[in-house]
Amino acid sequence: MANLPSSSVPLVQEDAASGLREPGHRTEYLPAFNRTKFRCPRCGVVATQSWFGPYLKDFRKTNTGFAQVEERISDLGLSKCGACSAKCLWFEGQLVYPSQLTNHEVPADLPPEVRKDFEEAAAIAEASPRAAAALLRMCIEGLCKKVGGKPKFEDAIVELEQQGIPKAITVAMDVVRLTGNEALHGGILHGSDDAKTVATLFRLASLIVSWAITEKDELQELISSIGPEKFAGIEERRGKPPTKPPRRNEERHRPRC
Repeated sequence: MANLPSSSVPLVQEDAASGLREPGHRTEYLPAFNRTKFRCPRCGVVATQSWFGPYLKDFRKTNTGFAQVEERISDLGLSKCGACSAKCLWFEGQLVYPSQLTNHEVPADLPPEVRKDFEEAAAIAEASPRAAAALLRMCIEGLCKKVGGKPKFEDAIVELEQQGIPKAITVAMDVVRLTGNEALHGGILHGSDDAKTVATLFRLASLIVSWAITEKDELQELISSIGPEKFAGIEERRGKPPTKPPRRNEERHRPRC
């Protein structure tokens, strides 16, 4: 085995197939072949990676007989995590072990209307990334309509943007909206969705749930815990007429208008 050359792949994901890129924002450190630093699929820590690749020994005929030659197999290798020392196996530039698309945790607050799409996508992501991507696009569209309280995907994105959802998320949702018809047209799957596209879509769905449902519910519970008297005093000090504080355990997942 020999050290593989360092890769010039940038740390920010730039997947042309998905188009879901957030320039100038937090790097995701997605695992990639020959990348010298990424989030380890084994321990989950962003760490430096050492690379090792095999050589193929062979004999070639020469004018004087046979000579032994060594040829490096460029698309097969092992990455070793600097944090946990665990190894990952790569073949033809793709992560073989462990799989990037296993154990996608379903967000606890994911509405039941779209949960089935998410779960089915997780079940088939490894076998058919294109089918999983199509399901995740439907999941994200339905999720946005649910939390945005709008029947049209485009209007739901605008509503969530007005509510203050981070711009990077709405840009990604717009990409999903615009590419949805291209990826699934006339009942026939098109496009070149791959493992990275699917991983990005899973991440996007989880971010929407976290921001639009989970964090808002937690903030409402925090406000409710201060008590109605203190809540009224705070509202009065802020120059607003006293309002009734939100009740605990209000119905979750209802649209925020």
